Amino acid sequence: MTTKKSNDAPEAIIMLSDLMRYMLYQANDDFVILQQEIDYIQNYIKLQRLRIANNENVKINIRGTISNQKIRPLLFISFIENAFKYGTDFKGNTEIKIDLSINKNELQFTCINLIGSIKKYKDDSGIGLNNTKERLNLLYPKKHWLVVKENENKFIVNLTLILN
Repeated sequence: MTTKKSNDAPEAIIMLSDLMRYMLYQANDDFVILQQEIDYIQNYIKLQRLRIANNENVKINIRGTISNQKIRPLLFISFIENAFKYGTDFKGNTEIKIDLSINKNELQFTCINLIGSIKKYKDDSGIGLNNTKERLNLLYPKKHWLVVKENENKFIVNLTLILN
């Protein structure tokens, strides 16, 4: 964006600096305030929307009451990054739906994306997913339920967390 002198470049740089600040300073804590994690996700999505030409089908929906709930940082980002990495079809259309539903101390996260034109290499396939599963087992033992599946041309992640 900066080399092409895009009008979106200043906004993108500000969002990128906010993302980096969160990752460097707040994500090092054992827990973060849920609203901070949601703000991080929303900034990441805004940055990706600037990059993608056909982004009208990139949607995030947040429901429920957010108060002082705390969460382990950066739990959802690998799912969201993969959705943007693999969620574009051969025509350049991107379809990603992210849903966060909060009900007291229960959080439900759903991420659905197209299975697009970028193919995963068999040798490195699933490393990020396996790392995320291990991290969930360590950080939320018996307090999370994760279902990952492919359905027709969609990749679907459903994660339920019991927050502390």
